[in-house]
Amino acid sequence: METFLILYIDKNAMILISAIGFEEKFLVRCFLRRGKNQIHKVILVKPKDGDNRKTEEAISNLKKILDEASVPLEILEVNPLDFVSAVVTIARKVKSIKRKDFLLNLSSGMRILNLEILSAFMMLGYDAEIEVELESLNGLVVWKLKDLIPTDLDDREKVILKAIRDGHYKVRDISSVTKIPLSTVSKKIAELESKGYLERSKEVKLTKKGEMIIELENN
Repeated sequence: METFLILYIDKNAMILISAIGFEEKFLVRCFLRRGKNQIHKVILVKPKDGDNRKTEEAISNLKKILDEASVPLEILEVNPLDFVSAVVTIARKVKSIKRKDFLLNLSSGMRILNLEILSAFMMLGYDAEIEVELESLNGLVVWKLKDLIPTDLDDREKVILKAIRDGHYKVRDISSVTKIPLSTVSKKIAELESKGYLERSKEVKLTKKGEMIIELENN
C-alpha cells in the first residue's frame, strides 16, 4: 500500500506528523480535533516513486481542507525501504524547524513509516506527544515519547512515586507517609518532574511514564 508521512506545523510550534494510506480520514479528524487555527504548515513526506490513485485522492481531499484553512503544503520524498536514509531524511527536516513542540499522529498508513518517524525522533532525542486513534474511531490513546525513555531511579524516588500512586498528592502528605524529610521530598519531586515521571501544579500526579514504572516495580 502506498503511504505518505505528514508533518504539519501550527503557529504555537506544534508540528503534527503522521502517515497516510488510501484514505485521509484520520488526518482530517486530527486536524479538526486540534483546530485549524493551530496549523501553520503541512509537510507530506512521500515514498519515492509512490504514486497511487487512491493515495493521491486522499492527499487531494486533505489539501482542499488545508486550503480552506490557508495552510500551505510541502512534500518531502523518502524511500521507506531504505531505513537509514528515510530516518535521516525525516530527522533532517524535523531538525530544520526552529520550534520543537511535536505531535505524532500514528493512526494510519504504512507501519514502517511510523517506525521511521519514531526512530527519527529518538535519534534526535526530541520529545513529542503521540496519539493513535482506534480503527473503530471509538477511542484515542495519547502519550509522550519521553514516557518510553527510562532514567535511573533511586530508592527514595521509587518510594515517593509509590506514595503518589497510592493517593498522596501534596508534598507534606508524601513526606509524612514516606518518613522522608520535607526538603528532600521537594527536591526529589523536582528531579522526578524533570525526568518525566510526574507533573505538578498545586498537587503532584504521575505521568503515564510514572504509572508504568511503578507497575513494573511491583512485578
